[in-house]
Amino acid sequence: MAEASIPVDLSNPGQVFACLGFLEAAEVLLGGAEGGFEWEDGASAARFLLQATGLRDPVEAAIEFVLDANAVWFSPRPDVHERDGGATVVQNSVSSSREPKAADLPAVLRGAFEGRPVELSFGGYWSDGTNRFATTFKKSTNGASSHVRFENARGGIRKLWTQARVALTADPLSLATSTESLFRLDPGGYSDPINAGTSPDTLRKGGIDTRVASRPACEAFAVIGLESARPSRIDNEAFRYCVWRAALPVTLARAGLGTRLPFTETRAFKVDHVEVKKGGDRKLLYVHEEL
Repeated sequence: MAEASIPVDLSNPGQVFACLGFLEAAEVLLGGAEGGFEWEDGASAARFLLQATGLRDPVEAAIEFVLDANAVWFSPRPDVHERDGGATVVQNSVSSSREPKAADLPAVLRGAFEGRPVELSFGGYWSDGTNRFATTFKKSTNGASSHVRFENARGGIRKLWTQARVALTADPLSLATSTESLFRLDPGGYSDPINAGTSPDTLRKGGIDTRVASRPACEAFAVIGLESARPSRIDNEAFRYCVWRAALPVTLARAGLGTRLPFTETRAFKVDHVEVKKGGDRKLLYVHEEL
């Protein structure tokens, strides 16, 4: 079995979602994947322990696949294509949404790993059209499409991969670089213009880049982690997510994100998830642990 251990801030929902994303990727790529969190009493600084079949570092393998694979967007109707030029495949009943949005279609990463074809799905949480909580995390009709945001994240990961591959593999959730719009799943990776007084993205003039540094690997893998798992809804402006100590297979880890599992030590965190600007993306404003 190959093992990896990466730092994670348990009070950052995006980083916790991303840990599940790495677990999902390791299961698809390597098989036999299990993951759990290791923490000291009361501390938010922790580590995510990930293991999978074979000898490949599961974190490195996941990052490499995400960079090399092709993103394909699925539409249930021939008249709806990805809004901003992403490769689109029409597939009946691919989305349960009654009104599929060109900016928010479900997607899959298609590529090869160790000589075999592999697919890793993402985008289900914003396109499934059900009442499962998390569909309000982003509204690309009011901004950059899912395709643009995901490619922005991959561009940032690629830059870090080129500049600091070893560091990125060792600490993928914390390494930052400047990017365009991402998914706002990492509360430390964007600026709130209402509180800041202005948006850094509006200040890029004269070749000076004043964008807030974001953590693209955290954002991309958080999206993958939410493909088959959800935090639990508290009300219209709050949700809860959980972490667990035991090494769990992906099926149990998905359940463990939204509820306290009875057979392992757990911790739960409440997040205020507020629509700061009407009709726009919600922002993860405040996180506190539930005791």
